[in-house]
Amino acid sequence: MSDISQVITQIPTHIAVPVVVTLIALLALAHVNRHRLRLAWLNLKTRFCLDRLGLEQISGLKCPDGLGHEFVVDRLLLRHDGITLLITKQYPGKIFCSDHIDDWTQMLGSKSFRFRNPLYELDIQIQAISKCLPGISVDGYLFFDFLAEFPKGHPERVIHPDSIPAAIRKNNRHQVDMKVMQAWKSLTLMAQQG
Repeated sequence: MSDISQVITQIPTHIAVPVVVTLIALLALAHVNRHRLRLAWLNLKTRFCLDRLGLEQISGLKCPDGLGHEFVVDRLLLRHDGITLLITKQYPGKIFCSDHIDDWTQMLGSKSFRFRNPLYELDIQIQAISKCLPGISVDGYLFFDFLAEFPKGHPERVIHPDSIPAAIRKNNRHQVDMKVMQAWKSLTLMAQQG
């Protein structure tokens, strides 16, 4: 302990004071911005979690919806036996939901907000992608990030970073089915041309 105090007393005051002031300013800045720093950290963790899904991924693919329009796919994941569509949702707070109700509810503190059941959108996108890939197994999930809570539970096709199904985790132990790989290559070409 005396060695540390000797080193500290040997530091010239003109150096020590600016260093201490800078450290205090950085701590104060971090304290003031702690909410933003927490959100940035959670967003980074979410991105890391998403990037580790599937054997390969395609993002931003434009796909016809069958009604003369297009939609942009959040993420497609290659599995050894098919393709998974992943729609990411950012709804912080408590989410109250069920498979077969038209509107879900988001609670932020004492305020509540209703939004259309996103499983309907998921089903439409799965059907559209399935039409582009006949004979290939296509499934899908809604991915809610770390800021969402489900106090009353959630449908099976709703996942979050703590509940990733084994089927969509990176898993190099399985050989990808040849038909699935051909379909994946055609999707990759569509994404590059899109």
